[in-house]
Amino acid sequence: MTFTMKEMVLGALLHDVGKILQRAYDSVEDVTGQRLDLESTLCPVRDGHYSHKHVLYTNAFFDLMRQEGLRFPEDIDIGVVESIASYHHKPEACDVPTAAWMCTLADWYSAGMDRRPDEEAGLTAKSRQAFRKIPLRCIFDEVVLDVERLGRPGRHAYRLGTLDPEDPESLIPVEWPQDGIDSELPEHYKAVWENFWKDFKEIARRADSLSFRLFEEMLLGLLERYTWAIPSSTMDSPDISLHDHSRTTAAIAACLHRYHDVQGQLQDLMAVRNKEQPKFRFLAGDLSGIQNTLFTLETQGVKGVNKILRSRSFMLGALTEAAVLELLEVFGLPLSVVLQQAGGRFLLLLPALEDCEPTVGKLRRDFDGWLLEHYTGTLSLNLALSDPFSGADFEPRRLREVMAQLGASIDRAKQRPLASCSQGVLKREFPLDKACAACGIRPADPKSENGTRCMTCEREFGLGRRLVRAKSLVWAKLLPPQWHPVPIFGLKLALLEKQPEEVPEGAVSIKRMETGDNGIPWAARVLANHIPVFPDAYALKDPRYQGIEGGEAEPGDPKSFQHIAAESLELDEHGGFRGKSFLGLLKADVDFLGFIFSSGLRRSGSELDRFSLSRVAQLSRMMDLFFTGYLKGLLHREFPDTYTVYAGGDDLLLIGPWRQTMALASRVNESFRSYTGWNPNITLSAGVTLLRPNYPVNRAVKEAEDFLERAKDSGRNRVCALIQKPIAWDRYRDRLEDADWIHHKMHGPDPVSTGFVYRLLNLTADAEAFVVGGNLGKAGWRARLAYHLARNVKARNQMERERQIVEWLKRLGLDDQLRLIQDPHLIFEWRLPLQIALYRNRS
Repeated sequence: MTFTMKEMVLGALLHDVGKILQRAYDSVEDVTGQRLDLESTLCPVRDGHYSHKHVLYTNAFFDLMRQEGLRFPEDIDIGVVESIASYHHKPEACDVPTAAWMCTLADWYSAGMDRRPDEEAGLTAKSRQAFRKIPLRCIFDEVVLDVERLGRPGRHAYRLGTLDPEDPESLIPVEWPQDGIDSELPEHYKAVWENFWKDFKEIARRADSLSFRLFEEMLLGLLERYTWAIPSSTMDSPDISLHDHSRTTAAIAACLHRYHDVQGQLQDLMAVRNKEQPKFRFLAGDLSGIQNTLFTLETQGVKGVNKILRSRSFMLGALTEAAVLELLEVFGLPLSVVLQQAGGRFLLLLPALEDCEPTVGKLRRDFDGWLLEHYTGTLSLNLALSDPFSGADFEPRRLREVMAQLGASIDRAKQRPLASCSQGVLKREFPLDKACAACGIRPADPKSENGTRCMTCEREFGLGRRLVRAKSLVWAKLLPPQWHPVPIFGLKLALLEKQPEEVPEGAVSIKRMETGDNGIPWAARVLANHIPVFPDAYALKDPRYQGIEGGEAEPGDPKSFQHIAAESLELDEHGGFRGKSFLGLLKADVDFLGFIFSSGLRRSGSELDRFSLSRVAQLSRMMDLFFTGYLKGLLHREFPDTYTVYAGGDDLLLIGPWRQTMALASRVNESFRSYTGWNPNITLSAGVTLLRPNYPVNRAVKEAEDFLERAKDSGRNRVCALIQKPIAWDRYRDRLEDADWIHHKMHGPDPVSTGFVYRLLNLTADAEAFVVGGNLGKAGWRARLAYHLARNVKARNQMERERQIVEWLKRLGLDDQLRLIQDPHLIFEWRLPLQIALYRNRS
């Protein structure tokens, strides 16, 4: 019997779908209403008993499809898919043995050749159902960098349920059950299955109108949404999700099929089972020049700067997405081979064929030429191939070596951007009369709106206009002109305000840009695109906006940077406003990210190596999901006036009202720590700076980046905000509380003056200059501090006055004799809360 790659991919994606059913129901009969004796046919025998009985439930899934009259697209044979999926634990008994063996080997390779016993093996009759009640362990618990210096991670579990990236609780791991058992899980499995089956039927009923690419995309979306918190195995450490195991298994199976198909070996069982023959390669892509391109502005006062940043940030993400889709099209591979895609980087698994390098070389030239034409050398997409490797190289130690070699290759590629079409001097005729009003680099095109922008910026501007209300995203070779498609590489992209009623001919991807149950279950595109908008007509009349120039805004329109900055103002006791209309810019990223991926996946307390393709894919996906999904929900709930410039992969850049941004930095860190199970080996560092609404954003970004580097150079897991002094996150939270305390002291019944706060600010600098720098000219800081406290702290009686002075001293890190009592010394950090209080109280 013959079999196609499409059948191979679907069989691999669905090979463990029975595990949902097995953990939800007591028997196969409960699923299909029929009693079938297939154990001897599908299940291997271990220690005199049939094992791996989840394949019976996988087989039942296909029976349910037939009962409902469901089918796959493009005349894909459901029987072949069923055989591949159902026989993956007994491939020798399958009527398409090479296909079943490809699925079996892919299953092994995905887990790092770690084939543990069946979930039910070795259990007593009483405990045989325990595997149904074991939750998925948090993948971040597996990251260990330095136990002695940083500490050990804890043990945490994910709550079983539908994936909602913006939900404040569903993605946060909880403490691991004391006995490792959650008795409520079988009922939750039933709910997950019912929702999965409902959406799967909706997709399968549309099979006639869907290409395989769209069907696979939707199926992958369903698997992520419903199986992200289901352990693929509950033996040993149940830390790999069913979704990530299934998609990496499908990736490997697809490459095995293509490799042996080209070699003419699809029916050659010996060749298929050969684990030492190099059959695979990784292809990595890295988009370089992102920050320079993002902040290339003719003037910082250019009209609609926030719209330009929004559209460029989206466009840069779309470039890597388009490149991936082009690569898949040229190589004829399914979407499943995309192992990582986040933060301007991607990783694909390819078959190691002779035409691999020439094909990548041609695509490199195509990408380089397009980017050179549209971005004149500021942006490059660097591609690198790993050396060919074998199935045996999926073993943890050997896979690390393959990944290290790939990392070195991508580093070399980044040193030679646009090398395939470099010209030294760009040979292009530019009119001298008018540069683009947005970027100031390329010439304005008369065909653009008002003839003031180059066509690259014009396209970005149009995207930014539609992005605010976009509900779906469509990629295709050709799209209707009324959809305003944007050409990127060899594809066209359209943003639509609703889901398309019909599938456009030649569409290669259709995604919804909203989470939740809305219409056709297209795969979700999780996008960090939170934008502050005017919620209603009342908000438009906020008195803080008086004097802000601009056109007439309407409810639902995005706020300008001037409006966002005005949100920092606070109502004073006279009905006016106090404070400064500044913006705050927060830049943060994950510490030691490269080390986390290259060396972090090890079992705490042992030398057991946890490095596998499925774990790497899952760790990358979950890390990216914090920045693209969970962060978006946090902003929507708590910081609605914060503008997302970009967030994804492992870093973020946010702009908001300065006062709220100071608090946001702390909340982002707290959220990230809880999201990663408070693993002391996984931390964030951040830099925060302030800017006026018309201040050059690129300069502010450079300042924030310098602050971020200071935080990392000081030991990481720190924030450097406003003052050039990195502070540990817990102490930063305390300093923000001190800032609130000072502010209340400036407006209490016996308020201290602004002048007194200024003098304290100078004294904290004097204290550090003397204690740390040894400047004898500042040796009198204690006497001056005592003097100013005695003169400025007022109270209704002497005892209360003395109590308040002692409180000031204590918060400054001094005892009542003005001796420093804490290390690192609080008084040095107090420049931060004093500076915040002063900014809050400026007129």
